[in-house]
Amino acid sequence: MSLLDEPRWKKHGERYATVITDDRGSSMRDREQLLFAARVDIDVYDVSGNIVYIAVGTGLARLQSDNPVQPFDVYFEEPPKNPYYSYYSVLEVEKSKKNMSCGRLGIDESCIVINSNVDFVVNFLYQSMECENCSMLALEPLLPHHSQQLILKLASFGTIWKVQNEHNKTICGLTRNYLGENAWYHIDVNQTGCSLICDKEPEVTYYPVIFALSLYGLLFILYALGGLVYRSAFFNDLFRRNSLDDLAAAFSSSTTIDDKKQKSVQQRLRSLDTVRGITIVVMIFVNYGAGRYWYFDHAHWNGLTVADLVFPWFIWMMGMSMAFSLKSQLRKIVSKKKIFWQIVKRSVKLFALGVMLNTICLNVNLHELRILGVLQRFGICYFVVATVHLFYASADDKGYSSSAFRDIISYGGEWLIMLAFLTTHILLMYLVHEPDCPEGYFGPGGLHDQGAFFNCTGGAAGYIDRLLLGPSHLYQHPGLRAIYGGTQPYDPEGILGYFTSIFLVFLGLQAGKILLMFKEPKARLIRWMTWAIVTGCISGILCCFSKNDGWIPVNKNLWSVSFIFATSSLAFVLLSICYAVNDVYKLWSGGPFYHAGMNSIMLYVGHELTHNMFPWRWQVHPTHLSELFMNLWGTTLWVIIAVWMHRKNVFATV
Repeated sequence: MSLLDEPRWKKHGERYATVITDDRGSSMRDREQLLFAARVDIDVYDVSGNIVYIAVGTGLARLQSDNPVQPFDVYFEEPPKNPYYSYYSVLEVEKSKKNMSCGRLGIDESCIVINSNVDFVVNFLYQSMECENCSMLALEPLLPHHSQQLILKLASFGTIWKVQNEHNKTICGLTRNYLGENAWYHIDVNQTGCSLICDKEPEVTYYPVIFALSLYGLLFILYALGGLVYRSAFFNDLFRRNSLDDLAAAFSSSTTIDDKKQKSVQQRLRSLDTVRGITIVVMIFVNYGAGRYWYFDHAHWNGLTVADLVFPWFIWMMGMSMAFSLKSQLRKIVSKKKIFWQIVKRSVKLFALGVMLNTICLNVNLHELRILGVLQRFGICYFVVATVHLFYASADDKGYSSSAFRDIISYGGEWLIMLAFLTTHILLMYLVHEPDCPEGYFGPGGLHDQGAFFNCTGGAAGYIDRLLLGPSHLYQHPGLRAIYGGTQPYDPEGILGYFTSIFLVFLGLQAGKILLMFKEPKARLIRWMTWAIVTGCISGILCCFSKNDGWIPVNKNLWSVSFIFATSSLAFVLLSICYAVNDVYKLWSGGPFYHAGMNSIMLYVGHELTHNMFPWRWQVHPTHLSELFMNLWGTTLWVIIAVWMHRKNVFATV
């Protein structure tokens, strides 16, 4: 019988109540106003109107008062036979029956029912395997011969669990299981141990991804083959050849050196725009949800996923484009003073646009306005790297034209300045720390390291942001909380990450210098791949080729040194592939990614503004298939828009 059916009560006496902050039980109504506690050792039990059911010692009681600061009567029910009954909520007691049904599960969830077959209270402790060195979470103590249910979030990462008795003696040792998605299990706890039994097999969730990759892969192959046929000599002879074409061809063979240089620049930019287009398309897909697959989402703390690549690739390519734009203006004899003011104006525009995008769908409160963000980092990094490069750049590089390392020797001072940014980042990360937090802490706080540094989220990076900007101006819902918990705000685009981002832009600038200073495709490819190997090895050494155990782990939230070297390495590889395929062997024109890259800023702002608008998004049943279809549809729409704008010669720039 439910306690709310008014069973027999016995008056215990008068107490005073005080309001407490607690967050127990989803069955509580108006919990922040109705949670009371007497000046005795009690625990909130349930809420019904102004009646609060509580547990005192080993008996159930109810507290009733219209005014929580006035005396009230405490009534006890007849103490139950099992003294541990009082530690359970009403909701849990009513569900404590064997053979509980898990019901319908959400995306990346699994269900475990723990069945007790012993005569004493047991404790079930668990944690996600993604949570590095974390303290275990505990369910409410499980009564003898009862059951309780656990819905695991982020089940794909795997689960660590163990069972202890009331005296913390282990019954079942630490066990690691990849339970899978939408699976049902039950654990039988016996005197001699535990057995994990699968009641419903996990779903195979990667079929939609395989189908989507196959479909889009086929469309891409058809598109590329169509472009090859369209540009082939046979097609031209069959459909487009005439006397004017022959005349034009005759004159084209005697183009000037300047024409060849212009053509070469256009070809180089096609490779660059193709890489940029690939990046913006992947970014839109990830930001729209990516089918809610964990491997398309950002890493919760350490590690590297597909989603973690797009932002660093974007700013890396900004550095590469910078090499062309500044060199072009200097050759046109534009004064450095005028170029500098252009740099300032573009940086301010990017920063301001980023701040405005932070206020989408918000009732703006200036005291809580998030200051930093993606475009803000673009603006600051562009200003620093472009200004430094402008000081050292010249219209030509004749002084070192014969050196095999002229792309480095010509800019020795620039390298020293950029290495100073990198060194500053490392020193700040290791030497600056919040009070009560250790030096050199790189962790997410919360449950990490057994909860020893709960409020040290982000180490020096988080502390500097909270100190200089204030907690209210930072990102309030960091993704790390899904695994590590914690309460501190943390901004993944924080101040300390600007130092490494600036160096990453500079590495992109280095790729552009190679393209400008070496004309042979082989020389360019060798140097790009050499840089890919060097930066990749540096990243591997810093992180010890480990996710969590290196000196400086790969971490997008921190924009760690190993992270920017790893992403730069992959950017050099991607550029080399696109350059060879697009410009050297001309096997692929770059479309439709080329078209997206030509309007990347428009696609970025547009997809942010229309994130929750139809026809890009609508309510769907929460499954990977429906989410993946909607996210691919929204991404494809933006690619179609980019192709249309390119054909109409409409280009948006900042």
